[in-house]
Amino acid sequence: MTLRDIEIFVTVCELKSMSAAAKKLYMSQPAVSQAISQIEGEFQIKLFDRIGKRLSLTYPGEILYSYGRRILNLVKEAENILYDVRNMRMGRLNVGASTTVGIYLLPKIIGDFREKYSVDVYFTIDNTAGIEKLILDNAIDLGIVEGPVHSRDIIVIPYIDDELYLVSSKNHRWAEKRSISPEEIENEDIIMREKGSGTREVFEQTMARNNVRYKIKYVLNSTEAIKKAVEANIGVSVISRLAVEKEIKNGRLVKINIENMRFERKFSIIYHKDKFRSNLFEEFIKHLYNYIAK
Repeated sequence: MTLRDIEIFVTVCELKSMSAAAKKLYMSQPAVSQAISQIEGEFQIKLFDRIGKRLSLTYPGEILYSYGRRILNLVKEAENILYDVRNMRMGRLNVGASTTVGIYLLPKIIGDFREKYSVDVYFTIDNTAGIEKLILDNAIDLGIVEGPVHSRDIIVIPYIDDELYLVSSKNHRWAEKRSISPEEIENEDIIMREKGSGTREVFEQTMARNNVRYKIKYVLNSTEAIKKAVEANIGVSVISRLAVEKEIKNGRLVKINIENMRFERKFSIIYHKDKFRSNLFEEFIKHLYNYIAK
């Protein structure tokens, strides 16, 4: 029994005439009769009592009519929802972000987007390696990450520039001079994010490129925890400017310049190369760029 069979049967029920149903459905009357006969033959039942020219539903016919109406209503509802999704009157998007973007940038971006469109945007925060895995597992639609991505199955689009600042406590011995040579880092206690984080990978790559030795003494998986530890003068750290601008401005942390060294990186938008780019997907990416252009 096909959806078309159900539509024919329900139309006959509502019009109480096979000829009227045939006219409405742009079919011949024998084709309508054949569809009804096929259902009756398949289930070995009678759907109508034919008394004279009048059609009356049998008990099995009443059951099928009840279900048939519900099925056709669900189909219509599904069609309406798909039209709404296509026109972004409703929808759902799953976004992932590495820690810095997820905490300090993405909530504002999503808030602005939801003011424009009545859609659900869910987001997950993890380190860059975690977001990359979620993309590969098709658990999220797209991600915004701060570290290098290694899978060839992932499309990487440059998003915005970022710089990591070397920061210390206002009570640290570096705080007064505000600038150091690379060699001065070698014996300092460094507080750093866990392996897999974009911040750590950029830090390690920059130090290696400049042949600077370093000592990571404490590993914390929270940027906020690292900032508190630096503020308490437990050690120094390298943290995104997005995460420390407020603390530097109010004097709780001090930005330290390193001679001839900068920790620069790009935030990137990533998604699987086989991902279907829906209207909602495309509109969200456009919104990401419009947001930073403000």
